[in-house]
Amino acid sequence: MITEKEKKSINKALNQICSHRIFLNSPTHILLLKYLVKKTINEEEINEVTIGSNLYGIDYSENKRNSTVRSYMYKLRKKLTEYYKETEGNEDIIFEIIKGQYNLSFLSVDEYYKSKPNYSKSVKIPTKYIKLAFVFLIITIASLLVIQKYLKKPSFIWEDYFRKGAKNLLVLSDQFIVYEKLTDGKTYGVSYPEINNYNDFIKYTKAHTDKELSTTDYTLMSKMAPYTTKALSYWFCSNDSDFQLELESKLKYKDIQNHNILFIGQYKTMNLSKSLFLKKSKIFATFNDGFKYTKDGIEKIYNTEFSANEKVEYAMVSYTSLNPNKSALYFVSNNDIGVMATVRKFTNKKWLATFKSELQGKSQHFNALFRVSGLQRTDISCELIKLEIVN
Repeated sequence: MITEKEKKSINKALNQICSHRIFLNSPTHILLLKYLVKKTINEEEINEVTIGSNLYGIDYSENKRNSTVRSYMYKLRKKLTEYYKETEGNEDIIFEIIKGQYNLSFLSVDEYYKSKPNYSKSVKIPTKYIKLAFVFLIITIASLLVIQKYLKKPSFIWEDYFRKGAKNLLVLSDQFIVYEKLTDGKTYGVSYPEINNYNDFIKYTKAHTDKELSTTDYTLMSKMAPYTTKALSYWFCSNDSDFQLELESKLKYKDIQNHNILFIGQYKTMNLSKSLFLKKSKIFATFNDGFKYTKDGIEKIYNTEFSANEKVEYAMVSYTSLNPNKSALYFVSNNDIGVMATVRKFTNKKWLATFKSELQGKSQHFNALFRVSGLQRTDISCELIKLEIVN
């Protein structure tokens, strides 16, 4: 029987696992793990049917071969293995699910690692040697930081953004929202493709006098905005730089004249940026939910594609100069994943070095079309398919 003291240790370990990055964005696996822990503490029967019925509402009388639970258990087991590999030696209690089983076991660190291949007992090192090693490590790190400070150069395409005193502006695309009084007499927040700023609102109301419209004090953004802002904040901070924020619906020409521009978002919600994006391109243009490529009389359309097993979307990264000594970098797609995946690519130094070789020593300015595919689309499935070097 599990004591109250043991329960506290188990719950502490459970909270640590659920808050770790490996599980943080996996609510399905957190839910399953908490369920297994609770059932094990209460010494209740655990099997595929009970889990599927209680947790996911599966009716096994209709489909006895339903593999949902087996799939989730397999992925949960992999995540636990990955977690303990990363946090090895920092756990007081280990959660283990043996392959092919549904029962969860609570093991001590020694019990867990003794069952693993290549396990060997840890060797105790005298404290004085540990202190010496620590001092040596600190000196080494300090030396490397000094060297890095004087020798580090900004990553390719980011030079203007990381210069000392650089004025950078991150522009986030947003959808203009208006209030409309509908036939039920109630007022709702709605969006119209024709209305992307206040001037559009004035024109639209004049052309549609039959509608009762008024402005709101908010706009709408998709999930790409917070995710990419976080990634870019870390990237700029690690390069001792910073940026200001502005919404596309409020962007002005003086903002573009005075800043290096970073644009994140959808083409369909662009205002001022629409006249600048791909302005110097001779082969690319926006088209419906994607892009059009025209070269040597050959035209090809790259639009979002759906199927039962896959979704394909396209993203454009455009690097250009709008004013002398001012750069502009656009990450554009009408889908969230396309923008998020390309931002991760272009904030990866190793990948940037590989991409730089694609330019073959020519002008830095370019337009690059990426294909992002798969149901679980990430930067790993983000593939460069067309590249235009702009003089």
